[in-house]
Amino acid sequence: MSDRNTDVPRLNLAPKLKRSLSLSKPIDYLRLLYWVFFFPQALRWYVYNRVSISERYKNSKKDSGLFLNPIIAGLLIQVMVVIFITLLTWIVILNSINCVVDAEYISSSILFTIILCGMTLGLVLFEKDIFLSKFQSQTAKYLAMIIFLSLNFNLAIFTVSAITEGYTNLGVILMLGILAGIWLGVGGIATLAILDVDALAIIGLVIGGVLFMSLILCLSLPIELKNTNFFVILKSFLVRAVFFLSCVIGSCIGWLRVDTWFFISPITQTLFKIGVTQRVNENSNPRVFSNEFGSRYSDFLISSSPHLPLSQELPSGSVFEIRKSCRNNLELLFPRVTILPNPYLTEQLKAWLRQDWETGIHNAYEVYTYTLQFLPVIQALNQVLAEEPEQVVARIAHLTDHPYKWELVRLISGSMADTKYIHFEPRVRAVASGFLHLHEQSSAAMQAFHSVLSLPYGEEMFMISVIMYICQKAKSLNDIAGLSIYNLFPKKPWLRCDTWRALASFYEIIRDIQIIQNSSSRSARAFAVSHALGELKNLRDRVDDVPPPERERVRKIAWNWSQAILDVASEVGNVSITERVRNPYVVGDPVEGNLFVGREDILKQLKELWILSHQLQSVVIYGHRRMGKTSILLNAAKSLGSQVKVAYVNLLRLGNIRQGVGEVLMAISDEISDAVNIPPPADADLLNLPYRTFERYLKQVEANLSETGLIIALDEFEKIEKLIEKGKIDSDFMEVLRGMVQMSPKIAFALAGLHTLDEMTGDYYHPFFASFIINIKVSFMDSAATRQILANPHEDFLLDYAPEALSSIYGLTTGQPYLVQLVGFQLVRRYNEQVFDMGNSRDPVFTVEDVRAVINNPEFFQRGSYYFDGVWGQAARGAPGQQEILRAIAPHQEGLDINTLAEITGMNETNLQQALNSLIRHDVVWEIDGKWRIIVELFRVWVDKCI
Repeated sequence: MSDRNTDVPRLNLAPKLKRSLSLSKPIDYLRLLYWVFFFPQALRWYVYNRVSISERYKNSKKDSGLFLNPIIAGLLIQVMVVIFITLLTWIVILNSINCVVDAEYISSSILFTIILCGMTLGLVLFEKDIFLSKFQSQTAKYLAMIIFLSLNFNLAIFTVSAITEGYTNLGVILMLGILAGIWLGVGGIATLAILDVDALAIIGLVIGGVLFMSLILCLSLPIELKNTNFFVILKSFLVRAVFFLSCVIGSCIGWLRVDTWFFISPITQTLFKIGVTQRVNENSNPRVFSNEFGSRYSDFLISSSPHLPLSQELPSGSVFEIRKSCRNNLELLFPRVTILPNPYLTEQLKAWLRQDWETGIHNAYEVYTYTLQFLPVIQALNQVLAEEPEQVVARIAHLTDHPYKWELVRLISGSMADTKYIHFEPRVRAVASGFLHLHEQSSAAMQAFHSVLSLPYGEEMFMISVIMYICQKAKSLNDIAGLSIYNLFPKKPWLRCDTWRALASFYEIIRDIQIIQNSSSRSARAFAVSHALGELKNLRDRVDDVPPPERERVRKIAWNWSQAILDVASEVGNVSITERVRNPYVVGDPVEGNLFVGREDILKQLKELWILSHQLQSVVIYGHRRMGKTSILLNAAKSLGSQVKVAYVNLLRLGNIRQGVGEVLMAISDEISDAVNIPPPADADLLNLPYRTFERYLKQVEANLSETGLIIALDEFEKIEKLIEKGKIDSDFMEVLRGMVQMSPKIAFALAGLHTLDEMTGDYYHPFFASFIINIKVSFMDSAATRQILANPHEDFLLDYAPEALSSIYGLTTGQPYLVQLVGFQLVRRYNEQVFDMGNSRDPVFTVEDVRAVINNPEFFQRGSYYFDGVWGQAARGAPGQQEILRAIAPHQEGLDINTLAEITGMNETNLQQALNSLIRHDVVWEIDGKWRIIVELFRVWVDKCI
């Protein structure tokens, strides 16, 4: 869009009246009559803008809807006064030209007016929702019915009644017929203005109605056929024909309203400029009434017409500025009640739109709202939008925002005009139709946006319409669970970011509903229901951020889905447990499937090293015992897909080898064979020539790998060091292994153990660890992963956890995988004992009390001794004094500062720091607020009680 251009004037065509109409000021009655004939849109503006909420409820003690708003009451009174005064004035005028109005017509007309006024008053009195959601539109329409139907129809009928029986002066009949037609035409065009133009078809209906009323007037002429003379009868028909034609001519004049073009004539503009300049030179405020007739007339026009410079306070000495404003803006005094296009308006609007899109759109909206010049607005918008197709979608999206209220979008979509008479640019019309159909929640939006996929943001709007359509069609849980919308999200940048945020929420809700529908886990289903309802509530709270075309549709979808979830919410969790619960937790063994969670960051890093890089990278995966290193290696093969094969070798299974390095290579070859489906070398060859045979086998494997790679995963790698120390294999094994690591870009090693290679004690590791520059530490799981493992270990898990219980378990284990599984295992075991062995009835929800009962049972620490002994034994190796530090800290849950720790252990500063560094490296202790604490609370309790 173009930058703001201050040279483009900003129109303000609304009336400049800053107060309510007064019953005591005669000029306000004149103003109301002026609105009827020259500015009918002003009445709608007056009702919409002058009736504020505070005024609406100003007199809240009254029960009547009428008196809730004194402005409406005053307006109705003024309307009736204007009607009767105008009719009486017209009667006097007709009588003055010897056209006597029949008293019967007068009484019937007055009765008709009273009935219309009474009906409208009744609607205002009894339909109190007018003052609520329907207040503005309904009230404006009711008042239009009173003013235009009563006044103009009565003017026409009075004119007809002035033709007395036997009156055959064709000149007078022609004049009176034209006048009657003018009243009908003025009433029709004004009604069209007050009710808003929805389509050119409505104009046709109004024209048809005016012609029908002309025919009725013609037939109701008081000319009776008193004899059967042919020429007399012919003359009577001739009189009626002349009158009908004159009514039609008058209606056309009333429709075209050529008299309104006077306001943009050069003479009128000159008079305005002279008057304004004189007022400024006299230092007069244009909003203050003076005694001169010219000033009164000027003030009246100021408050009724769209004079931009005249609507502001005008200081003395600003004659030049006033003349400049007049020159720029007085040309914009558009005639308001004619549908004849202003010959210069289209080009003027196009020039404004090209110079400053924002101001040009504002001006187009002002012209459309306060005049009937909608044809130039359509043409200007279509032509300018078509000039820059790359901005069509973004600019029309802007037209759907406040304050344009869809009128301009409807104009350029062709829904308000017959395409036979107006040329619409196809792509502009398609985009506008798409936004309009999207707002109206119609499936036609997809077809409209599909035709403009090539435009910037066209595909995005098409996808939005598709997603919203399928989401709105899905009302049951089965339908919602079957949706797949994420693959429909286009690439960024997005035009409708707030809409995509709402659709992303729908995606999350769909995932929750799929869990509700497919999972047998009571905990998983309950969590999914809670999360889905929470997401829907948040979506409804922020739905006002969604752009207008999509807003109501998002609100409706959110409401429908809420009802669908609420219908089954009470059923979720009502699962009867009739037999022992199968224990899903795995203690000690590697975990796979749903229980393997919380290591997404490590798997992502392995994927980057083994799939996304140009060649496979060898890594060391390290961490203290029972942290899940083995589980990572076993699950890596599944997560990496077919691009990388993983040969997992658990070196602990070697046992106490007797045949030397050949046995080690035999174990590795067997696992490689299972991974790549290539037979391993003969055992005898590996035992006789281990290195040469294994090297040839790796070359054979490499030749058959094609586009895939091979990872040789050696778990419990410290076993190699022990075998070397015992003399079971030679120390040159490491040198050979190093050569194998560097042999091929398609083959890499993953070593898993307690240490990084630079921490290994043997000198033979030093040249070797340079090949493994990437160390990946496996530490504790975070709180979310811990909760997921406990609450959703299996899709058929029927038990649940209180939130406090989950927090308690994390506080005791710090996310240590082995201990988390152990606590869950013991809780399920205790539940089965209580319910099925002891026959006790209890709620299937674990509480903090259940957690305490489990960990206070001595059996818990006996079952966990494998982990506790392993960590304790590890502290005995490496830097001396680690176990002494743990004994000192264990009785103090809040920890000890460094000075107290040194005092209790009797260690000097250097040895103490080395021991602490070793414990830190193995995730045993940490420092918080200057105090050293044991990380895992259960390990601290074990040390305190059992050591």
